[in-house]
Amino acid sequence: MKDRAGISKRSLALALLIAIVAFSAVFALVAGIGRASDAPPPAQMVSAGSPPPLPAQATVDQAQARPAVLSNNLSYYFVSGNTFTPGGNVGYSRQVIGCVNQMPIGIPFSAPVHLPNGSQVVSITLYTYNNASDATGSTAYFIIGDGKGIAAYTVSAASQPFTTGYQQNTSTQNNPFIVENDNYSMLVEWRKNLGTADSALLSLCGIRVAYYAPVGSLYLPAITK
Repeated sequence: MKDRAGISKRSLALALLIAIVAFSAVFALVAGIGRASDAPPPAQMVSAGSPPPLPAQATVDQAQARPAVLSNNLSYYFVSGNTFTPGGNVGYSRQVIGCVNQMPIGIPFSAPVHLPNGSQVVSITLYTYNNASDATGSTAYFIIGDGKGIAAYTVSAASQPFTTGYQQNTSTQNNPFIVENDNYSMLVEWRKNLGTADSALLSLCGIRVAYYAPVGSLYLPAITK
């Protein structure tokens, strides 16, 4: 009986030890997965010292696009500066007046654009503010992407250096783009230009997209139940 009791106690102790080891292994695995999911992928981490390359100019062939009957009047889509998000893990400041500043030089800030299908985008206007007259310049881009390697701009607008106060500068390129929501995404991007002195006070206050809307189009957000 004593031998049986001893064997039973040893078996219980062994089973308990196995259970503790198994629980520890599972806990370590779950914790590792949690840490991995919390950390952004390395490709999404952009340090202040390594800004991504500038976008290329678009050479998209839209021969197959079916242009709609367009209005004779321009329509506008305005994106406030404080809705832009940075292309990396960088610090910046949102202002109560709707602008953003104090970001590193060369780091892109972007926001999506949603326009009626068949519209024709013709220009953008960049709105900036600087309370110091310095050499820092900046550029805004209207960028299209197809998810298959094309991510390029059609028009761009630049702020002027050595200018204090508010500015609005409109693109001058003649490169219209027909909105194809089934083939291309659209966004606006802004960054302070590399090669110039960095000014923490140069602020992005907004980008306005000018386009001709299709005649008779009523553009409202979709509502699903």
